[in-house]
Amino acid sequence: RNWVDTYAPRHFGDLLGNASVVRKLTEWLKDWDDVVLHGKKKAVAFRPGGGIPDNVNARAVLVSGPPGIGKTTSCKLVAQLHAGYDVLEYNASDARGQKIINEMAEGIADNTTISFGAPSQKKVTGLTKRAVIIMDEVDGMGAGDRGGNAALIKMIKKTRNPIICICNDQNSQKIRSLASNCYDLKFARPQKGQIAQRCAEIARREGLEVEPNALEALAESCGGDMRMVLNQMQAIAKTPSYRASGMTYVDMKGRLNELSKDQASMLGPFDAAKKLLNSSEAKNLSLRDRLDMFFVDFGLVGMLVQENYLKTVGGRNDAEVLNRCAYSADLFTVGDIMNARITTDQDWSLLPDVGLTSCVYPAFVTNGFVAFPSFPSFLGKYSTMSRARRLATELQTHLRLTATVDRRNLLTSGYADLLYKRLLKPLRSGSSDAITETVGLLDAYGLRKEHLVEHLTELRVHLGQEDLFKVVDPKVKAAMTREFNSGGHAMRVVLPPSKKRKTDAPAAENPDGMDDDDLAAAEEEGAGEAESDDDVGGAMIKIKGKAKGKAKAKGRAGAASPGPAASPASAGKARGRGKAKPKAK
Repeated sequence: RNWVDTYAPRHFGDLLGNASVVRKLTEWLKDWDDVVLHGKKKAVAFRPGGGIPDNVNARAVLVSGPPGIGKTTSCKLVAQLHAGYDVLEYNASDARGQKIINEMAEGIADNTTISFGAPSQKKVTGLTKRAVIIMDEVDGMGAGDRGGNAALIKMIKKTRNPIICICNDQNSQKIRSLASNCYDLKFARPQKGQIAQRCAEIARREGLEVEPNALEALAESCGGDMRMVLNQMQAIAKTPSYRASGMTYVDMKGRLNELSKDQASMLGPFDAAKKLLNSSEAKNLSLRDRLDMFFVDFGLVGMLVQENYLKTVGGRNDAEVLNRCAYSADLFTVGDIMNARITTDQDWSLLPDVGLTSCVYPAFVTNGFVAFPSFPSFLGKYSTMSRARRLATELQTHLRLTATVDRRNLLTSGYADLLYKRLLKPLRSGSSDAITETVGLLDAYGLRKEHLVEHLTELRVHLGQEDLFKVVDPKVKAAMTREFNSGGHAMRVVLPPSKKRKTDAPAAENPDGMDDDDLAAAEEEGAGEAESDDDVGGAMIKIKGKAKGKAKAKGRAGAASPGPAASPASAGKARGRGKAKPKAK
């Protein structure tokens, strides 16, 4: 029999580590009926240091952590021993598509049990015992379980039975929406000393002699995976030589290359960067091992090292450390040059060289101690810069019909700042003709209110200047909005719609307040004109003849339903346009 099943925990004393997490899970399950069914919400505890508070009043819990550390076993013991629930477990071997989960949700809502695996779903009304549903490996619900994740979230919102979801990677993109609807509990790997102590007890029961330090080396090589440790111990016990004379630390070290678990499957990018930057951990790594740390996530580990290498030597100001930091900065520069070569020429053979120059060697030159690597600030700044670039491009596209400034010089030349101040000067003065003067200037440039509020203002704030529009009187802002909503201010340029623009600025989809027929007719007419206008550029669509578009829309409306005031002749023409012409015989 498999040792994993034979020595599986039977009570809470057999569990290794994570006692506080198991206690939180027990309290959540005990209070589930009072919180969900009786409406007795629990107070949310304050989290030191800020951050999102725990969702202790959730209908479901999301248990996450590395594989083989007892997540599923702990959940079963809590449900059976403490709360007295029946356990309904579904893992990756079960069908968990949208249809199956919807039927499961229907059964839970009706307070019935469902039997899966039979040709027909059998439902039995009247539960004699409460059930808790354990959805294991929810981050593995792939193509075969299409729609299952969304159906699971929908079921959580209406369930009358507790649901426990278990996954390995809580940060997986597949379960981000699921995590927001659950109480988040994270399991950690047990310490190697705890694993070695339990394995020594199991070895004595099986008549196998193993040195304690050999068991610690085995636990460390397996990454704290208790399931893998037991499987390897069982394999060792089947070897006659070790069965007879036992296993020493030297024997175990000789087998570690065969028994060790792939580092890339156990480590994330933050763990890999921490190993490279902490001198106590990095000193045991060979050059090949350090390069493997880079390839855990070659797009992120290098940036993590670059973000945190100065923090490892914080507080040390001697000349040697400063020279090392300067040398590491030079190496980062060389690595960026190589990385640019990969991007432009698609020369991926340079990737190991990039890993050495921009990650491995700088971490070797400048290292010390860091508790946990900080997230690269470059990524947040790059997102802000990309948005500023997009806003500048859109603004210059509207201005190119009336101004000669290009996108690169729009901000640095002071043109945008001067235009911004001229637009806001009447609004801040509060004069009677302030709206007319500002709107007239916007019309002269073919701009709308959102270009003042969003484009010009955000680009100004991006450069560290003050937002002057927020001090404008709210009544003046409302009057300006009503003026633009009146429909008498057309744009000269309409940018082609895109998904990103829809999410960032919904008002830009229909900037003139025109109805859909007017906008469609104007875009169709402007599209043909923009195709032949090479001077203006293919990214713009001119709108001319707005009244013609309205006339077309009115004509279609009249053809669809001629009013009582329409003459019989016009009504006949309208009906005639709606019919197909008969073919000549």
